[in-house]
Amino acid sequence: MNLVHRSRRILREDGVLSLLWRSVRFVWTTTVWRRELVQWLPASAVALAFAVRSRLLPHVSDANPTRPIRVDPDEIEYYHGSDDPWRLGHVIDSDWDDPEGRFEETAVYRSLEARFLEGDDWAETELYAEYRDRLEDGDPYWRCTTEAELEAYFERIDDLYESMAEEGYRSQRALLADDDADPREENTDAVHPVVQEIGVNVYRDGELVKKGAGFHRLAIAKLLDLEEIPVTVRVRHADWQAVRNEIRAASSRAELSERAESHLDHPDLRDVVPERWRQSQPELTADAEHEASGADGSEDDDDVPVPQR
Repeated sequence: MNLVHRSRRILREDGVLSLLWRSVRFVWTTTVWRRELVQWLPASAVALAFAVRSRLLPHVSDANPTRPIRVDPDEIEYYHGSDDPWRLGHVIDSDWDDPEGRFEETAVYRSLEARFLEGDDWAETELYAEYRDRLEDGDPYWRCTTEAELEAYFERIDDLYESMAEEGYRSQRALLADDDADPREENTDAVHPVVQEIGVNVYRDGELVKKGAGFHRLAIAKLLDLEEIPVTVRVRHADWQAVRNEIRAASSRAELSERAESHLDHPDLRDVVPERWRQSQPELTADAEHEASGADGSEDDDDVPVPQR
């Protein structure tokens, strides 16, 4: 369908405002907001663009995707398939929040575990066999279109493991600030490196599920038993976003629903939960404080593993 026919259909079915908005979005995404151009912008400019977008568009979270959240890598137990939602900052309802499988059962994780913890050669791993077979069958993985690229790909994973073992997880912002470690060449999944941390989606119950960039980095973080890593939240379920909205709107902890209060320590809520609310006991109303004080008014008192060759 050409653009004229499509425009007529949108105008007929959705009205002039919808046509105007879609036209602006089309021009923006095809001429301005392109990775080839945007990835050279400073991180602050990208953050501002996402902040403006969150105010103008419906179904977009208040959380800025350029500000990663920090989580224990072991909290990410599942992963999404390729057809699941992935657009940065989007809020989506319905029953999409169903994982494809456990992360530690993926070929990536099992192969890196065999390589770095069990000392196998890459050629003995499941991932190497899969990419080699695809190359021989004429359907190569896009990063491994030749034998040389196949070998170079696995050498880069070795280098990544050694770097993370020695230096820990370096964020994309840290790499951007390092003249010797420009991450733009490895930015394959996002419009800018600053939103290219390990990607996750957030389910309606707050579950963090792997989605998008960073399968190798997450696998290595788990194998190295790192305590905390930055992750980029790509999509939030509408029910989870409702929890964020409730907390942002509340003036005190006592106003929160039981559900919202049970999630106050969740990593995706650190930016909206006041520090004074992060207590073991909920805030008490005046009546509850009087009851608690009693009738007389008195108060109750590693070592990091190294690569094996």
